[in-house]
Order: sequence, then C-alpha cells, then structure tokens
Amino acid sequence: MAVAGGIDLGGTKIEAKLFDHEWQCLVSKRIPTPTQSYDELLSALANVVGWLEKQAGRKDLPIGIGHPGYQSRSTGIAVTSNLPATGKRFSADLTELVGRELVFENDCNCLALSEAVLGAGQPYRSVYGVVLGTGVGAGFCVDGKLVSARNGTSGECGHIAISNNVIQECDLEYLACGCGRVGCYETYLAGPGMSRLAQRVTGESVSAKLVAERAAQGDPEMQKVLQIWSRIAADLVAALQCIVDPECIVLAGGLSKIPDVTEIFTASLDGKLLPHTEPPAVLLAQNGDSSGTRGAALAAYQQSTPVETTP
Repeated sequence: MAVAGGIDLGGTKIEAKLFDHEWQCLVSKRIPTPTQSYDELLSALANVVGWLEKQAGRKDLPIGIGHPGYQSRSTGIAVTSNLPATGKRFSADLTELVGRELVFENDCNCLALSEAVLGAGQPYRSVYGVVLGTGVGAGFCVDGKLVSARNGTSGECGHIAISNNVIQECDLEYLACGCGRVGCYETYLAGPGMSRLAQRVTGESVSAKLVAERAAQGDPEMQKVLQIWSRIAADLVAALQCIVDPECIVLAGGLSKIPDVTEIFTASLDGKLLPHTEPPAVLLAQNGDSSGTRGAALAAYQQSTPVETTP
C-alpha cells in the first residue's frame, strides 16, 4: 500500500516516486525539467502529481516536493537556482493548479530528513545533512524531524562567512558569492570553490574531480589543495558546533565522493573545535539518488500524521 509520494525537482529533471509503508519505491517516473517557461514548469509538476495519485489510487495521497532554494514565509515568493520560479509564488500557484495541498521543502532538507530517518543518521538524535556539490546546502533534523525556523533558511550554512583567521592562515581572499554576499563558505567549499583553490595554489585550472584524483595519486600540490579545503571545512563545522552542535554530519553531493572524504573531514577537526568537546560523527549518505524523493515523501507523510513521526 502506498503511504506517500515524493517529487525531486531539479534544474535538469523532475523525478517522482511512490513509497510503501516500508519506504521502498513502488514505482517511479522521470521527465526533463521545463526551464524556459514558468507555466510549463507548473504544468509538468501538476501532471506528475496526478500521475502519483493515479498510481496510488487515492486523491488524498501525501505528496512532497523537494526543490532548490527557499520560499518566503511572509510573501510566498520563491528564490531558486536553475528554475524559472524565482520571484513567483511557486507553492501557491502549484497548489491552486492541482486543487489540493502539497508539502514544499528545500532539497537539502529532504536529504537530511531521509538520512536522519532511514539512512546513515539513524543512530543519532541530531543530524546535520550537508550537500557538497555546485553549491553548499544543508538541513538539520532532531528526533527524526526537520528543524524549521522563521524563514526556512536554517540549512543555508554555505552562506555563513568564513572566519578571517582562516582566510589569513590559508592566504586566501574573500570572494563574491552568488547569494550577493562576500566571503561565504560556498565560495571555496563547493565544487567550483575547490577549482578556485587549485588555481590559487597551483596556477592550474582543474576540476574538483581532477583535484581529488591527483591528490589520491600522490600529487603534493593537489594534496595541499585538499588540505586547505578541509581546513575551511573544519572551520564551518566549528561554527555549526557553536550554533546547533549536531551529533552527526552526513555528507552528500559530488564532493562526498572524494576518496576517504570522511577521514579527511574528521582529521581536519582535530584541535579546531571548542576545548574539551566531542566532535560530531562524519558519515556518508546512504540513500544516494533516492534521498530527494524519499525525503520529500517523508516530509509530506509527517505533516499528514503529526502524532507519529515514522510509519
């Protein structure tokens, strides 16, 4: 029996999955994301919602949509990347089009929820899921539920400013970020940021993937790039410890595939956190590409069954 449906809305594809009571996928569908027209995007999503309802055989199926960016709690205006929805009342418009309630959640929050309830974070009470890809995003869960605050931006750790002592220690400069601020962690910790570090350290223009490969092969310059990258990562973890103090950090995204990345992360924390404190466990996400849809479905299921957090 289907208990919830999840939709992962990305810049290139829309993926929908229907889940049973054990959170196994019953059926899935993937289509290209319309990127040129807002109306076409809404229409495509409405069709996918209808498909999930038909597959489940019920119109009241809890359905969650995981999407990049966030939506203003006061105005409903969306701020997204790679989608023609920025500046639009995205959730309100889609809800009106389908004629029913849907649950909208940031895609990194969906990853965190999926890993906290059904993945690597299960043994821990507080789980911080970090996606290291073309950007840096995250979500925070306590007791198997997302922590949601005033604006829904509590997972935007990539847009915290790097501490000045790390900038000086690593001989870096503050860079402008796509969010409009300067000096965000994302400017160096995301994939393009690692390429910037390589350019500064070696003078070469190389991808993050190549940095990792050459470092693993023993290239001392690329190993230095990884060392600086991990130093910046440790500074972010130190900031997170002072703010939310997670028991566990789960890594996902393209850069989580760096060989031995959890060991690199863990080693970088030595001596960088508050004295006499325990570092968080650093783990790899277990649910892979299923995290987006499963986390969105979980968010919808939890909202439809407020007394029970998991089936």
